[in-house]
Amino acid sequence: MNFPESERVIYNRNPLIEVVCQLRFPPILKISHSEPVEFQDEVRLQYPLFEMKQSQVPPDFLKVAQQFGLSLPSEVTYSFKSEDQKWHLSITKDFIALTTSSYERYEQFKQRFEDAVKIFERIYKPSFYTRVGLRYQDLIIRSKLGIEDKQWSELIAKHIASELYDPELSPAIQTIVKNLVFKTENGQINLNHGLVKVKESQDAIDEIAYLFDADFYTEQKIEGDKNVWNILSEFNQSAGKLFRWSITDTLHRALQPQSISP
Repeated sequence: MNFPESERVIYNRNPLIEVVCQLRFPPILKISHSEPVEFQDEVRLQYPLFEMKQSQVPPDFLKVAQQFGLSLPSEVTYSFKSEDQKWHLSITKDFIALTTSSYERYEQFKQRFEDAVKIFERIYKPSFYTRVGLRYQDLIIRSKLGIEDKQWSELIAKHIASELYDPELSPAIQTIVKNLVFKTENGQINLNHGLVKVKESQDAIDEIAYLFDADFYTEQKIEGDKNVWNILSEFNQSAGKLFRWSITDTLHRALQPQSISP
């Protein structure tokens, strides 16, 4: 699937609520059996907050396992967060991931993750990567954009949600949940999108918003970090084209695009 070319922009009214990049690799037991002391020492200036989480087993399954003397998997996640908690670096025995709610542009995000991955590779030496993924979540809240008077058919492209263009059906729609999976040259895109209810504050009433949740990934064996960053850069370019292809000119203008160099 090749999306139409579009100008690269940064939106002054940024609709991104979360961006996640994850690299998966064959399990490294050292990570789950000893605390990542050396790794923390090298990342704690940027990520001073630390948390260790143990996977939770459902109570019913736990009772059955105890009765039969079954061993339970022990999944430990080590989390390192920035002081403002807007950046979250996590590692387990089979993945490293960076999550942010403060995404501005890809180059900044990539640099942060690349720095962490270099440290991780030096300490743990993953054999290769089994999955490379980059996920963008955009939430369109009309009240935040000053376009409460616009219908969704004026904001979301018809090829994405034709139901919104039906004059009889559209007024009755409260939620839409859609899933599209695209095959691309370097992997796949799993796009979940639709109308959702959000609440901006504790006292606010529910508002209908539109969510785009796009996961770009490949599950081919990837060796060498250069290949990883080449793939992620292509995912980033596709993400911009996919989002622009999914919205109308009216919404594009409402988000206040600012041109940037490639």
